[in-house]
Amino acid sequence: MHVKYLEHPLLKKDRIEARLYQELVASRVIEKGNTLVVAPTALGKTPIAIIVSAFLLKKNGKKVLFLAPTKPLTNQHEQTFKDLTTIDRLAVFTGETKPEDRGRLWRESDVIFATPQTIQSTIFAHQIKLEDVGLLVVDEAHRAVGDYAYVFIADQFTRKSDGIILGLTASPGGTREKIQEICQNLHIHNIEVKKEEDDDVAPYVHAKEWTWVPVDLPLEYLEIRDLIQKVMEESLGRLKAMGFAKNTSIRWYNRRNILTLQSYLLRIKGKNPQAYQGISETAGLMKMHHAYNLLQSQGIEQLAEYFEKLAKEDTKASKRITAHLKIRKAIHLANELVEQEAVHPKLPKLLDIMQANGGNAIVFTHYRTSAKHVMGYLLQNDISARMFVGQSTKEGTKGMRQKEQLEMLQRFRDREFRVLVATSVGEEGLDIPSVDFVVFYEPVPSEIRKIQRAGRTGRHSDGKVFVLMAKNTMDEAYYWSAKKKESTMHEVLDEMSKEGLRPETQKTLSQYDEKSDKATIYIDHREHASGITRELMNADVHTKPMQLPVGDYLLSDRTVVERKSTSDFVQSIIDGRLFQQAQELKSNFRNPIIVIEGDDLYTVRNVHQNAIRGALGALAIDYGIPILWTKDVEDTAGLLVVLAKREQLDKKRSVRLRGDKRAMTDNDQMEFLVGGLPSVGALMSKDLLKHFGNVEKVFSASEKELREVPKMGPKKAKEIRRVLEKEYKK
Repeated sequence: MHVKYLEHPLLKKDRIEARLYQELVASRVIEKGNTLVVAPTALGKTPIAIIVSAFLLKKNGKKVLFLAPTKPLTNQHEQTFKDLTTIDRLAVFTGETKPEDRGRLWRESDVIFATPQTIQSTIFAHQIKLEDVGLLVVDEAHRAVGDYAYVFIADQFTRKSDGIILGLTASPGGTREKIQEICQNLHIHNIEVKKEEDDDVAPYVHAKEWTWVPVDLPLEYLEIRDLIQKVMEESLGRLKAMGFAKNTSIRWYNRRNILTLQSYLLRIKGKNPQAYQGISETAGLMKMHHAYNLLQSQGIEQLAEYFEKLAKEDTKASKRITAHLKIRKAIHLANELVEQEAVHPKLPKLLDIMQANGGNAIVFTHYRTSAKHVMGYLLQNDISARMFVGQSTKEGTKGMRQKEQLEMLQRFRDREFRVLVATSVGEEGLDIPSVDFVVFYEPVPSEIRKIQRAGRTGRHSDGKVFVLMAKNTMDEAYYWSAKKKESTMHEVLDEMSKEGLRPETQKTLSQYDEKSDKATIYIDHREHASGITRELMNADVHTKPMQLPVGDYLLSDRTVVERKSTSDFVQSIIDGRLFQQAQELKSNFRNPIIVIEGDDLYTVRNVHQNAIRGALGALAIDYGIPILWTKDVEDTAGLLVVLAKREQLDKKRSVRLRGDKRAMTDNDQMEFLVGGLPSVGALMSKDLLKHFGNVEKVFSASEKELREVPKMGPKKAKEIRRVLEKEYKK
């Protein structure tokens, strides 16, 4: 069969196969604008993005910003562009890219590949201009929910640019609500869906054969399961007696419902004293539920290890569980089975699969402990296998650094071993090689994870998927849940793509031009993680990040705001920071304000209410600092906007990095001057003045002399000299 290739000045010759469905989807993106492309893994979503990128770059010369959730995936996309296009001005932005290099790289590049967190922080720092971008590509677009950085970037892009947003995903979600949330967050008004059974797709698809492999739990397992179940029912009985649980059925109180109940109890604990006992019960219930599922779905060794971990924990819930006679019996039975080298019946079935099927494989398992035991069992039976986990250390297993992950994947490609035993890190975000077959050690309740796992096979030839399931357990419920969600997802996508999404009214660029009648809020760099910066950048104000000497938000020459969550406020009373900060605020600004954000100030920590009331009284009376209350991040941001506009637009006050202060002593003024140096606060300014004697000597001190001051590190000394010597730009 003669293969045709796409031709374009920005595409390398004979590199991208001309597939009609990819060309049609690309043309619809260009024609209709913001689009979500949904297609199974290996159907070529990246080539669609490349086709659109090449067309738009050639047409308007604007940049392409290609976002992916992890650094390896970002590097992978860059390499794909190098392999398939003639575009040579490419750059990668990740956490390893130095902030001082980002502006230059942005100016010098046509296509930027980046992690969303890096771009978000770069936007906060005003280091890039999104109006330079003509196409924003969002890979793994199903992540665009909640406060994930994709949401903020898409919103800022829509405000600043008239370019196109292209979302790519194999699985946006199992409900209409979830899919609509993604579309709303990415400002999508067109959905393009491609399925393996579509006429124009089928010629390029390799079959996947799904096999459900049921296993029966041994009688010994069932005996332990019954013991754990009875203890869980006792706990639910106590919760029901308190009026918190509807019934004592553990089928009803799955993990999600237990968490929902726990959240409810946390909300009402200030009003209902019994809620504290209920919270302790639900904490124990969660632990027993985990043990219950480990036994049925994972293995007896994993259960024994978990019981051992509980016995070492110094919490009321853990102590109550491990002291229960039924749990003590369950622990004894589990340890006996471990001594007898009993294994979960899934393991022999897994070995049968490996021996009956040739080629390389990935075994997916939810828990690291299971990955460790699965790998060990395979190695004992002469099946070469290696474990593949995420970067963090958990479940008693050290994480793999990114370099180690990439090296392990390369060894797998080189066939140094046959089986990769992977946790969820292998489902998404890394360039996992295609394999001959995939094994689910346990089903997953998420249609997204199900599709991601299965997508690792059947890429270049027919593939197989085996799903191990313990009969009459949560395994079966999870299997059917994911299957139902996937079916619903396709139905919803078909409906939504046929209905069409009403394009939202988009503002023109001129409406977003910065105008002089907007207020400006200076934001301390430590506040970026709070989420308020995101809210403020979406509000009708200018934001400028910097290191503020005092406070968190500078609103005018006389007004600065110190923001504290309820937990931080109480902690600052405990560690003595509160009144030191109050003194600095009052010394530097005529009208400082403290904002306390959140509910339940009197219940967040074990501090007597009178101590908190005394601190509030001291702030108001002794320091004359007003205290304002907000319920959440959004409320705080709204308050800041109103205050900033009142100060700057109504009162016509300017914003200065130094406040309009009360009369100060000579020492106050000297400390104030020195305190304006980079990373120099109130305490360090005093140390510098004590060491050198006066302000002039501090400012003229060499880097070496500065380092002689206690707690003055080399980086801080170097930065002070850099700022003192740098020419002022007019």
